[in-house]
Amino acid sequence: MSTMHDPISGEDPRKFLDSLVYTDAPEMPALPPTSEEIEQGMVTTSLKLPKDMRDRVREVAADHCVTASMLIRQYIEMGLAAEQPDRLIPLSDAIRVLSNLRPTA
Repeated sequence: MSTMHDPISGEDPRKFLDSLVYTDAPEMPALPPTSEEIEQGMVTTSLKLPKDMRDRVREVAADHCVTASMLIRQYIEMGLAAEQPDRLIPLSDAIRVLSNLRPTA
């Protein structure tokens, strides 16, 4: 009887399969933080927006099942990340240029 070997590692796959541990009680992954937990340690900053923009922010936030504050924070984080000085060009410049390109057929 010949021994089977994994063509990549050269190992006997039965050895690997025998090392696996099976259980009917899987470990539950940690739940994501609640909005209350996320809000802890935050500071309040007032911001004035045109009514239409505020309504759009609320609508997009609802579509993504997050609060308007969370959505605004995400957008600010993306904007700040785009301004990293070690990039060849700022990401904000690349986005502005690419958003102005005409669609091709």
